[in-house]
Amino acid sequence: MPGLLTIETGFTCNSRCRYCTQLDYRVIPQADKLDLSGEEIRERIRYGAANGYEEIGFSGGEPTIRPDFIDLVAYAKAQGFGHVAVTSNGRMFAYPDFTQRAIQAGLDSFTFSLHGSTPALHDRIAAAPGALEQALAGLRNLGRSARALGVRPRLMNNQILLPENVGEIGAMVELLAPLGVRLFMIQPFIAQRSNSDDIGRFFVPYDAVVESVRAALPSLRRHGARIKPYNVPNCLLTPLDRDVVEPQFYGIKPFREYERDAPGEFKAFKARQWFRIEACRTCKEVCPGFRVEQTPQPELVAGVVAGAAEVEPPEATPRVFGGTELLTPESVQAAIGAVAALGRPVAWLTGLCERSDRRDIARIASQCAADGSLAELIAVGAPMDQRFLAQRVLEKGNLEELRQGLHMLGEAREAGRPLPRLRLLFNVGDAVRLLDDPAVQGQFAPLVRALRRASGDAAADLLLAVPNFPRGQQPPDMVRQREATQALAKRLRVASEIAGLRPFLVVFGHRRGLDPGRAAAMAEAEAAFAAELPVEDWSARIFRHPGSMPDMDFVSWSPPWIFERFPEVGAEGPIDPSRDGATGLRTSAIAGRVAGAG
Repeated sequence: MPGLLTIETGFTCNSRCRYCTQLDYRVIPQADKLDLSGEEIRERIRYGAANGYEEIGFSGGEPTIRPDFIDLVAYAKAQGFGHVAVTSNGRMFAYPDFTQRAIQAGLDSFTFSLHGSTPALHDRIAAAPGALEQALAGLRNLGRSARALGVRPRLMNNQILLPENVGEIGAMVELLAPLGVRLFMIQPFIAQRSNSDDIGRFFVPYDAVVESVRAALPSLRRHGARIKPYNVPNCLLTPLDRDVVEPQFYGIKPFREYERDAPGEFKAFKARQWFRIEACRTCKEVCPGFRVEQTPQPELVAGVVAGAAEVEPPEATPRVFGGTELLTPESVQAAIGAVAALGRPVAWLTGLCERSDRRDIARIASQCAADGSLAELIAVGAPMDQRFLAQRVLEKGNLEELRQGLHMLGEAREAGRPLPRLRLLFNVGDAVRLLDDPAVQGQFAPLVRALRRASGDAAADLLLAVPNFPRGQQPPDMVRQREATQALAKRLRVASEIAGLRPFLVVFGHRRGLDPGRAAAMAEAEAAFAAELPVEDWSARIFRHPGSMPDMDFVSWSPPWIFERFPEVGAEGPIDPSRDGATGLRTSAIAGRVAGAG
């Protein structure tokens, strides 16, 4: 029987939590236009009732600031759901009349999102002065109104764990349990492409989570409360106290705001975000495994080196690799050095949005250029765009981050520090947008200025590549469109030269991994561009590793269509596709922690 269907109502919010993956959507003009309409939400409520869901919930953004929120609660209750829930920052419940009307309409389950036990901490995380006091007032109002109306509300809290608050679990129990909260959900910061810039600031290792839960157990037991971890393997926490630690389960089905007909239809979320270790083979827990960003750093570096050994570049050309978003600065530098030790220098493909911040990247680039291990730094760019198959939602771009990073590299150049050859990479569609799309046109000139400054007296390069045509669709007839394609190539060449850039076409040789129709069409497109642009063949230069697989695009800025062209390697290589959710990494360090968890 289905459990809880939670409806994502949109993006607007009255807080600006620093860890939030939706911040970019809230700064665009008329961001509220991305929210679902009331009728769209009612359609989803009806879907839940028709498909046997016992409970319905609303999340956001912040659903309680919608003018129609209470009407939607009443509509959901009228559909016969046993419970109507909300996930909220809690601030609207500081208004007693709103709280009373929400409960009267049928709202009886409340998950607050509070992250620190003091205003100084919580309000800094939420970027909203007064947010904690408002939420605490909301909890008190909920208690009073529920008692007056004869309702027994279910009160929960969901704390996102960051380095600054991971030790606060016990303090949160002491603060919220006296106000009726009995279930404390916790989850560490989760890396995604939209927040990959913050991995270095917000990453929390599992060890820190385990120790904080252990320290909170006396408070949980004293108040008769439970803790429920998400995105933490059950084997790390349930042995601490199975009466207090509630294993995670996945009875919640999100109906995401950009999905049209049913929850889960957007398949991009099937990305390989988890890995399993040997102990998982016999484990009986319902658990997806370990988050991929928790992979031990030595194994990430080993995966890079193993991938590099699979290619042998032509003489005097560097190996090219990306997918370093999850590596620490020390690991990036170690990977570059180890790959260079195979006999060729390295070309580092990066979106400059990584666990290594941009100053770290500038330092690594300079140091590795000085020791001869890094020949090129290739900054891959993507303008903000509509997400694939999700026309309602904008995909975060990184043009401003590129400009900032190139500015820092320019400072290093002017300080007399060596730098590798600096290059920009765009797919041809995004390059055209830089010239024609008013939403991103203004970012092109500052980006070029930063690149030329960082390049100094050296030539500044613009690399163009033809991305894969969409899978499962009939590719265009590129033979008939050859003349138009060649005209487009000429336009991009002229625009590059006017901007003071040297344009190149990057090709990837044979089309392994692509169906014949797409491969033939893309070869025709590349031939048309090659008539106008000098060509660089990366087919024997670029390699992939566990961090740069196509299904790592949930976090990686390395274009997934580059790595789609490679065939899958076997179980002894970077990926074992036969294992559900596995990266194929042998995580001995984590295995050791699991062995001692009990």
